[in-house]
Amino acid sequence: TTNFKMASSIVVVVVAALALSFSAVSAENMNGKYVVWSGKLNPDFNDDYGSKGHEYFDVWAPEIATQYGQVFWTDQHNQPLPPAIVERFKGKTMAITGYEQDQVMVTPVGSPGVNPDKDVSVPINWAYNHHYMAWMTGAGSELKRVQADPDDTMAHGAETKWVAVEKPGYKGTGTETSQMFSEGNGGESRKSFHGYPNGYAQLIDSPETWHITPMQIDTRNRDCGVTPADIGKCTQFTPGPEPRQSRYGLGIPHGTNYSGILECPCNSRYGGDPEFYPNASTKLITHQYNVLGGTGVCGSFVVDSAKDCFNAVSAVGVQAMGTQVNVTIDDSNKPAGCSVTNYANGTTVAVYNSAISSVNCTSDISMAGETKAATGVSLALNLSDKGTNIVMQRSSKGVYCSNNRKVPALANFVSASMQPKDLATALESCESFCKANATCTVCSVDQMKQSNKHPTEVEWLALAECGPENTWTGAIAGDVSLKKTEGNVTITVSGPANVWFGVGFNAKVMSDAPYTLIINSSGVHERQIGTCGSEAEHCPGDLLASSVSVVSSSVDGNVRKVVLTRTMNGLTNKHYSFSLATPTINFITAIGSSQAFAYHASHSAEVISVTNPLGVSTCICDSGMQGLLCNTTGTECKSFVKKCVAAPAGSLLEQENPTCNSRQYSGGLKCCGHLRIMLDDDQISPPTLLRYHMKFRFWFQEYKNDTKPSHYNLPRIYQQTEANAGEYDIPPAFAKPGLPVVGYENWPVGKPTPGTTCTGTCPDGPDCECIHTITYKWTVSNMRLIYAGGHCHAPACIDIQLYENSTGKLKLLCHQLPIYGSGNVAKDKYDEAGYLALPPCLWSDDPSEGLQPTIWLGPNTPLVSIKRNRNTHAGHFGEMASWQMRGVFFPSNQTQTVEV
Repeated sequence: TTNFKMASSIVVVVVAALALSFSAVSAENMNGKYVVWSGKLNPDFNDDYGSKGHEYFDVWAPEIATQYGQVFWTDQHNQPLPPAIVERFKGKTMAITGYEQDQVMVTPVGSPGVNPDKDVSVPINWAYNHHYMAWMTGAGSELKRVQADPDDTMAHGAETKWVAVEKPGYKGTGTETSQMFSEGNGGESRKSFHGYPNGYAQLIDSPETWHITPMQIDTRNRDCGVTPADIGKCTQFTPGPEPRQSRYGLGIPHGTNYSGILECPCNSRYGGDPEFYPNASTKLITHQYNVLGGTGVCGSFVVDSAKDCFNAVSAVGVQAMGTQVNVTIDDSNKPAGCSVTNYANGTTVAVYNSAISSVNCTSDISMAGETKAATGVSLALNLSDKGTNIVMQRSSKGVYCSNNRKVPALANFVSASMQPKDLATALESCESFCKANATCTVCSVDQMKQSNKHPTEVEWLALAECGPENTWTGAIAGDVSLKKTEGNVTITVSGPANVWFGVGFNAKVMSDAPYTLIINSSGVHERQIGTCGSEAEHCPGDLLASSVSVVSSSVDGNVRKVVLTRTMNGLTNKHYSFSLATPTINFITAIGSSQAFAYHASHSAEVISVTNPLGVSTCICDSGMQGLLCNTTGTECKSFVKKCVAAPAGSLLEQENPTCNSRQYSGGLKCCGHLRIMLDDDQISPPTLLRYHMKFRFWFQEYKNDTKPSHYNLPRIYQQTEANAGEYDIPPAFAKPGLPVVGYENWPVGKPTPGTTCTGTCPDGPDCECIHTITYKWTVSNMRLIYAGGHCHAPACIDIQLYENSTGKLKLLCHQLPIYGSGNVAKDKYDEAGYLALPPCLWSDDPSEGLQPTIWLGPNTPLVSIKRNRNTHAGHFGEMASWQMRGVFFPSNQTQTVEV
């Protein structure tokens, strides 16, 4: 069983709020009074929707039913809006002026909306709202699930994500066809304001459905009960069992207000660290060896022992066709560390050179390799850069050439705007020029100053040389586009002749969604397999356009052998691109049960490396330790390296934060999958289910556009202080003797952990106080903030501050000051001890609103976010520090202006 039950129907209630009426039915906020920040906490702002004449409707999501310690993290499908609302706004625009959120037990069980007056709010210390993402779609849009990039922080670590797409050919009112709701979207949600000043809203044309993907963690001790009748029991939080890795192994403190499992600690069911689980196979630490691509040296990544060198040869997939001979030398005239040479007689010689040497490793324009997988499938690759087709190889977003403006540009191509389509057009124009110009070798993005002549922000420069690449916030993938001659790859694959077989490149598991060659008696076809998210292990994926040429196909006995050629660069971004710069490739193989492509009979994960021609040595480097997060049995392992941002822009790489890679990873979203039990495998989760529903109240007005718009739409503006990581760890301020800080196992006792500053007599003095801090710096252009909300978790969040830094002196824009509950739930059911509300920052140019005037952030305005947490005696996994903002991209006559 999945312990997941869906209500058989969705029930909705719509009630019109009467202006200036304060009756319980027609005018009150669902969750009571809210606090906001605008230059100060709690300005004279009217947060009561009903008193301003706004209307509302309530909706409930399908049921969530969980055991203690269980995670619920999946989408709950499209749900209809009230028929009266759909009919009223057919062909019209609704202005959503705010929303409220709760989680409720309903009467009768499984029948939401039948007796809304009997809804019972589920305390946050029963079911912790980690975060949610909700959408509303109209007649002109629909939600589609798409594959998520591993570095896409909007996916919160999931393999897929939902996106709203406009239906082709739809002609509506001209306003937005969908809206997303994800501000203050965690434990703070119920008492954090989700509304906007007068005249601003989230506009949606002809609304029809809504959709939510919640992430909830069940933390209710079953000894205290889980029914509406148990609300008055254990109002002082009573913790249940927690895994050993929870709270960094420091144990459950007396009088705690929260459960350690809400932070998603890795455990002996998945990902638990050897520090706590030495006999488990939940985290496997291995070396990551790679063949060196190109001329150079391994440098700090040199293999440092003969034993490791000789093991590394097979680890990188250099498979000796005959005998492997191991040799140790001490010769400063040869490259240091490990190298391997293949010979025509099948002998492979592995050489470990213990000498200190600066001699470069050899590189060739052709490299080849072959290996045989556990499934019996053989793979051989021959990569050659002897091509004639000129292509442009695009970088990832966030780099530029250091030669910008240092050498004359051959040509420049200005983007018409900062819209992705215009940016891509400018880049493509530069690439076309560079391909045709013999002197040009690279196109580089260049930031421009605002002027009448160039009312845009970036251009691409065609350059003769790039010089070293520097980093910046970035425009699009292809900030730097390098001209190169496209080479070819010959791929030889052999397998059983009586069934289909396949090879998927750059993958360790099927859910990596690799480019795959499927071979059977009918020929060869190319697919991207494993594109169905959690069902990827059984997903045939998508057929791709053909990019290979079949040189030969033959059967000898029961072995089918095909030889294929194609360009090294993939035909599309779904076709894998081979490169001499990455000669070590992970791949998966599978064989079927018949000629028809279907579920595999067996499969395996392998690695292959291409090396220099016969008789020429190739260097092998040790790129560091790699961690594999696995299930209890050491299966279904996954590894990752996030694109954490380096100083001075970000803090996480400088602090070596454990969230950045699977070797150090200790807790958070990666260990918190849907329906996982966040306990050790020897801890029992009682079967009693906590059953409840997510509930939303949407406040709205009718949008009118007679002489001027009644409301301006507020697009979402999102950024993370933990840039590109999606979460981060806050280690305890100090390691304790005999208890290393997980993720920082070698950190010395008595020294503050990275990111920590302390006052008083530390670590053990009564006046010791410690704070963990991260920062992030980025730039924005031509926007005016109306709403800004931070997102952080309850146990230790001090504040999040947003500054603009156009003059070099920080100017405060928004200060997120959490308001912690005192535990007086008899007076206010949401006043749960230790849990927080986050008053958002609001701006308005209407003096009657009681808010600070809006500020126009001009071109290239530098912003700085600073996030602080307490960590004197405790640490926290999976903390967040995101900015969930909304604003407009046009100035106002009343706005203050920040010029750069």
